[in-house]
Amino acid sequence: MNSSRSLNTSILGYFKDRFIIHVNGKSSTIFDINDYLYTVFFSSSDYNLFIENKPYTRKLFDRFIFGVNSLYISNILRYNRALKQKNFLLKKNKNSPELLSWNKIICELAEKLVGIKMKFVEALNNEINERFDHHLKIAYKPSFSLENGVSELSFLKQAGSLLPREIASGRSLIGSHLDHFDIELNERPLKEYSSGEKKVHLLMIYIAFIEMFKRLKNDYPVFLVDDFDTAMDSWNSDFITRNYPSMQVIATSVHSHENFDRFIELLSQ
Repeated sequence: MNSSRSLNTSILGYFKDRFIIHVNGKSSTIFDINDYLYTVFFSSSDYNLFIENKPYTRKLFDRFIFGVNSLYISNILRYNRALKQKNFLLKKNKNSPELLSWNKIICELAEKLVGIKMKFVEALNNEINERFDHHLKIAYKPSFSLENGVSELSFLKQAGSLLPREIASGRSLIGSHLDHFDIELNERPLKEYSSGEKKVHLLMIYIAFIEMFKRLKNDYPVFLVDDFDTAMDSWNSDFITRNYPSMQVIATSVHSHENFDRFIELLSQ
């Protein structure tokens, strides 16, 4: 990825359900790898999930944000650990005074996460508008009310007011794990459009993110696209290939396309 830094990666083994990775001779984590190599993957087989399924859409934007903000995932992991502890108490020890302490930790982290998400979505919408069409946008909707701004104190009051209901239901009812992102076209949910329109506009979001990544990181990620022309007519297919960024794209298809420079043909026996 980054031409100014050499990369010598080796996977030494598989131990206790995890790979052991060394970068330049040192044991490394996914956070270290992200500084050298970041991949963006688009699959035609499940792209609808990232438009219509809220948890999938949330995971998509979590991965995007991690691409340009490596500290984001560490905050997510801390948040998830705190949420797990809180949910355990809500199920097993409903009257524990520790619930208030976990609420405070969750709201402190939520303040950071909401701020990062808001900033990212604003930047991505600007990129989409400049490169494509202002009628396509991402709407970020946190589970916390922002009437009093992005504030740990405001979030804590909201979480406290819901605590009796959470104790009754045995689970957390507010927090960053319940945030969602809506993809809208002409002020309508993208999921209401045809398969071809959904796919081409979701790819526009990917391309806008890739350009934003390039501007911030001074390098392109690796873009992997599986079966990219499925559910597209020829005009949309050509439009997408013409608008790929100036970068290496690895795409699979059952058809040949003159827009690509090199081909690897795989023949079944």
